[in-house]
Amino acid sequence: MITITSAGRAARLAATLVLVLVAGCTPPPAVRVPEPEPAVPPLVSETARRQAVARHRKLAQDATRAGDLANAATQWQILTLLEPTDAIFRDALATARAGIAAGVRDHMSAANAALAAAEQDRAAQAALRALVLDPENAEAARLLRDVDKRRMARTQADRANRARLEDQLAIRNATQNQAAAGEYSQSFDIDQAVELFRAGDTAAGLRELRAFVDAHPGSRAARQRAGQVVADRARELEDKGARAEALDLYDQATAMYGDKAPWAARAASLRKAQGSATPAKPKS
Repeated sequence: MITITSAGRAARLAATLVLVLVAGCTPPPAVRVPEPEPAVPPLVSETARRQAVARHRKLAQDATRAGDLANAATQWQILTLLEPTDAIFRDALATARAGIAAGVRDHMSAANAALAAAEQDRAAQAALRALVLDPENAEAARLLRDVDKRRMARTQADRANRARLEDQLAIRNATQNQAAAGEYSQSFDIDQAVELFRAGDTAAGLRELRAFVDAHPGSRAARQRAGQVVADRARELEDKGARAEALDLYDQATAMYGDKAPWAARAASLRKAQGSATPAKPKS
């Protein structure tokens, strides 16, 4: 058994006292009191808000009176954000939106009717009015695209028609030029035959005139000219008393001229005077 002496007890007591003293000298931990949060100032002062309300109310009222429903709806919507509890602003916004919807319906109805009647310009104008009221209107945007496609198709068709008309005009001009060239050639040929006949070579002139008429049966003007030249010579012979020769030339002139020869009655009278009931055969 260990015996604790009085000296040991005294040492232990002294150590305990030292610990107590040391503990008593250590200050307690500090407790930090939280500081109050700083006050957050309002984003918009009350005065500025009231000024904004007054300004947008005037803009909304002016737009409403002018019939600019799209702008009016924008201004009423801003007012509902500035004054969320104001029923007047909410009602005005609802009224503007209802007016926009009605206007869009009317404009789109007119646009579709115009498009059905192939009036692209009027349809586009009506669709644009609908887009002014409702820029996000998909039906109006689709109708405008349809109008653009039809306009493009019409433009291409017009270009094709214009090209076709230009081709037809070119062909007609070429045909007319060819015809003119042919007429010039015919005129030159008959002029030679006429000059030969008038120069006194009656047989050769008649032969050339008949050959020209036979070669150009469709040229009525040339046939009539040839017949008239021969009939003029027949009249000269008749006036000189050479009635038989005149009657023969009248018959040949009628054969070249065709129906309704101006000298037909004169030739008939001359034939009657000659005592012949049948026309003389043309000389070759």
